[in-house]
Amino acid sequence: MKTKAKGLLARKMEDPAYRKRHEESYELFKLEVQLLNALERKHWTYSDLAKVMGTQKSAISRDLKGRGLRTASMDRIAKMAEALGLRFVPFCVLESKAKQTLPIIQRLVAA
Repeated sequence: MKTKAKGLLARKMEDPAYRKRHEESYELFKLEVQLLNALERKHWTYSDLAKVMGTQKSAISRDLKGRGLRTASMDRIAKMAEALGLRFVPFCVLESKAKQTLPIIQRLVAA
């Protein structure tokens, strides 16, 4: 019987500390992708978004570069979302219910 060799990510995900960091980063990555997709739909540049928000292009670039949202305030993320025609809705889910609840919320948001 053949066994499949585990990939690097699969091996790293076995480490609970790595898995936790990955899962936290992935949520921010998905949020960043949503904002970038909204920019693309509007055919806007970072400069366009900065102008609407009354800020500098460099601030937008800092926030939307890889892992940049990690340091952005929730207020700033909400302002970016609003400028792009989105609503930022932060929420908390019980850890024990996350595996059941999050897929449902993701399907609703994607609809």
